[in-house]
Amino acid sequence: MDMEKFLTTSSIFFSRQTSYLLALFFIIRVISFVLMPHQILQGILVFGFILLLGILYFKNPSYAMLLVLTEILLGGSGHYFELAGLSIRTLLIAFFFFLWLSYNWGQETLKQRLQQLPKSLSALLILLALIILLSILTAINNEHNAKAIIQDIIPFAFLILLYPAGHLLSEQKNQEYLIRVIVVSLIGTACFSIISFLLFSTGIAVLQDQFYLWCRWIDDGKITNLGNNFFRIVEAAHLLIVPVILLISSLLMRDEKHNKMWRILRVLAILVLVLNLSRGYFLALLIGLLVLKYKHKFKKWAIELALVIFWIVALFTGISLIASQGKTLGWEQFGVRLQSFVNPTIEISSATRMMKLPVIWEQIKQHPIVGLGVGSSLTFYNSLTYKQETTSHYDWGYLEMVAETGITGALILLSIYLYTAFLLVKKIKNIPDWHDFDVGLLAGIVAFIVMNITIAALFHVFGILFLVFTLTIALKQTNIFEQITKLLYQVFNKLNT
Repeated sequence: MDMEKFLTTSSIFFSRQTSYLLALFFIIRVISFVLMPHQILQGILVFGFILLLGILYFKNPSYAMLLVLTEILLGGSGHYFELAGLSIRTLLIAFFFFLWLSYNWGQETLKQRLQQLPKSLSALLILLALIILLSILTAINNEHNAKAIIQDIIPFAFLILLYPAGHLLSEQKNQEYLIRVIVVSLIGTACFSIISFLLFSTGIAVLQDQFYLWCRWIDDGKITNLGNNFFRIVEAAHLLIVPVILLISSLLMRDEKHNKMWRILRVLAILVLVLNLSRGYFLALLIGLLVLKYKHKFKKWAIELALVIFWIVALFTGISLIASQGKTLGWEQFGVRLQSFVNPTIEISSATRMMKLPVIWEQIKQHPIVGLGVGSSLTFYNSLTYKQETTSHYDWGYLEMVAETGITGALILLSIYLYTAFLLVKKIKNIPDWHDFDVGLLAGIVAFIVMNITIAALFHVFGILFLVFTLTIALKQTNIFEQITKLLYQVFNKLNT
């Protein structure tokens, strides 16, 4: 196929709008940091965005949906601004769904969109909705914190986007805007990780200072000193990094000349992964890379696999050398984290995770079918601090699912992800060529399933967002692959005229 006919005189990414979005990425964080102690000013700002969402919806529902997606992709943890104890993300998503249901309720178009999904998928979604409703009632009965309950159910509410997503994002200009936001999110996340690392590594920022507290409390991240001036930089938004690496790698496995920006983006994503240094992410990446062999030539697959490994090694070694001023390559620290897979007691976070296991098992045994309800927490004895600690972070994805929604809820949610993988495989088999994008999405779904072992990935807002996006693509007819390919090639390419 001659891809030149798909290209226009301008690329999607190289646009003035991209610069504005990248500036917005950092402006949001600066304002959030400044307003951290000022709840009233935060509330006024959130209320303004809710009004903006309403105005945009009645002007064009697509614009309102893009505002919600922009906040999710550029807004980090979603807790940068709050109103009455609820995050801006929670309020925007809830208000958008309220407007969409109110506007479409009783209309014939709503019935048609509800019927567009396969019956098997609809049945799974209905069952999940019933389980979540039961889980909410159980949580209220168990007197769980109301704010925690709302925060836990908001990601599931995002599944409703399956119905309006295909319609509201059908216009090319909306698709191009969304692509810009996604790419800006990756670039901004990488830059912010580098800035955070440099601030702590050089001593400009220190643990327990205002910036650290903002990262912990507001950005829902972790800053950990691993020694030799190497600091782990963890953010909630990093959950999408492994699927992004896999998707770009899949596109690069196609035997043709690729724009160098794709490789730059992958390096930036790997840089975020290296600074995060999560075992669960690396395991998911490894298994996802194996999945990418599906429908790809061995030579191209092996080359891209080798390049991913090379950049992980090179970036980790280079950063460790610079941070330690040439004292260490850093691999002893990396080795400790790998060894903790089989011997958890040698590493603090792994040891803490193991301390939680007996308590979680007790919770599951008490209510194995329906669970304790969303918004639950656990109290365990930390033998490292010699204190009883209460936390909502289980650090075991599947066990948290079972503890909160029971075995039934966990199996239903996992079934939706597996069903998505099935749809992708079926679609890939029916496409004679240009399957790279779908194979990348398949590897991403598998990566989320693997990450959920130790990370709350499947029921996180980013996990649900990726699921909705992938399902939307998987449910489309195979004859639209040229439209998707056109957009992919136009992201960075510009036609010389």
